Order: sequence, then C-alpha cells, then structure tokens
Amino acid sequence: MDITYKPYLKTSPIIDGHAHMGHYRNFAIPNNDADGMIARFDAVGIDVACVSHHAGISADHEYGNSMVADAVRRHPNRLVGFCVINPNYPKTAASEIARCFGQPGFRGFKVHPELHGDYPLDGPGYRAMWEFADANALPVLSHSYFGGDRLATFESVASKYPDATIFLGHAGIDLGADNALALLDRTSNVLLDMTAIQRHCSAVEYLGNRADPTRLTWGSDSPFIDPGIILGAVVHADIPDEVKTAILYENLARALKIKVVGGVIEEADR
Repeated sequence: MDITYKPYLKTSPIIDGHAHMGHYRNFAIPNNDADGMIARFDAVGIDVACVSHHAGISADHEYGNSMVADAVRRHPNRLVGFCVINPNYPKTAASEIARCFGQPGFRGFKVHPELHGDYPLDGPGYRAMWEFADANALPVLSHSYFGGDRLATFESVASKYPDATIFLGHAGIDLGADNALALLDRTSNVLLDMTAIQRHCSAVEYLGNRADPTRLTWGSDSPFIDPGIILGAVVHADIPDEVKTAILYENLARALKIKVVGGVIEEADR
C-alpha cells in the first residue's frame, strides 16, 4: 500500500507545551541544553517551548528550577518556564513558588508524581501549588501513566481548583483514550496533552476527531524524543487544519496568556 503524506504549510506559530532540559540518569540524551534544543526547534519550526528540567522532576527541584530560570533569561522569546514542585518537601513549596514566579518567564507548573515516589496528585504536598495555580489561573502539567493517579484524581483536583488549567500529560492514554475523552465531558478545565502518544497508531486522529478542539494540546517531550518526529505526527495527522492550529498554538497560547508575534512572546490581550 502506498502512503502519501500531504505537505504541511505552517500558518501559525507553534508552541511546544511539554519539553524538558538537561541530562537524565537512565540514558544519554544529546544536545540536551537550551542551546541544543533551540537549534533543533529551529530546524523543525517550533517557535516557543514550555520547559522543566530533568533535575527538577527527579532529584533536585530547586536546582532544576534555577537552570530553567537561567535558560528562560537567556532565551526569553523561545522558552517558557514551568516551575517544578516536589511534594516531598511541603515546607519549602511556598518559598520555591515565590522564587520561581518572582522572576520573568515562568507561566505554569510541571509535576511528575511518578518520579517523586508516586506521590498522589491530590496530596497535601501539592496544596500550595494548586492554591497558587488556582488563584492566578495558571496551567499545571502533570505526568500520567498506567501506575499513577487515576482519572478520578484529576477530576477531583479540577473540581477543587476550577481556575487552574490542568494539562493531562500524555493525554491519559495509558488510562484509556475513551476514559480521557469522557473526563473532558465532566470537566471544563482539563486539557489532553498529546505528548508522546504518537507511539500509538492513529492516536492523534482518534482524539483530534472526537474531542472538543479547544481541549487538546501537544508537546514533543524533547530532548527525550526528537521534536520533529512528534511534531510530524500532528501536522500530518488526518484532522482538520483548524484543529491542528488549535492544538499547535491557540490552546497553549490561551492557557499561557501569551501571543507569539514575529518571533516575540507578548502578553495576550486581556
């Protein structure tokens, strides 16, 4: 069977909503610093990426957040910082949040409960983060996987913190695509982050043709994965062009309260 991919004409900026940075303990990752990642973003047409540091989601969230702050300071129109909170250190959560958001470039949170001892997303160690995100209408990107929090937990925190936007990492695909779609029907502030779900055949088409297009985002998981592979699975997906634009730019821009104009990140019109 011959397969012909239609060319993709970029008609809007592209925001990568789920990227990382730095070395990781389990395997080698080349070009994992900000400069190396941006070079690859340039090659495939990604304008802006939301980043958290591998150190932050694993052993040292304060060091990781500092590395992100430095990268965002050096690349203010290319990188958006996501502050990582380690729930195992609840006494320092409020001060770390103040430190992150007291400097420019941080616009959301990233949590990875699996790497922090499978700490429950609705546990008290995350309370300061949820309260801050809710009070300031910020996005919270949370990893999901088959052994982690159930979708009921995501629904619970979405209900408790209605002004926070929850990016359900990897679209909750390990917990069932239809279950994740049903979660969208029961909530108003959960979006499916279609990061690295492309390993599942036709996953982008399945979600992109069924979900409200305003409730879908994407991310590359760079530098774990080459961003061109993941981006290609979205831009060549058999979904309407307006849905692609919503996934690649509009929904993330709205949640981050930005617009990208001529390669410059600007505050969104209020």
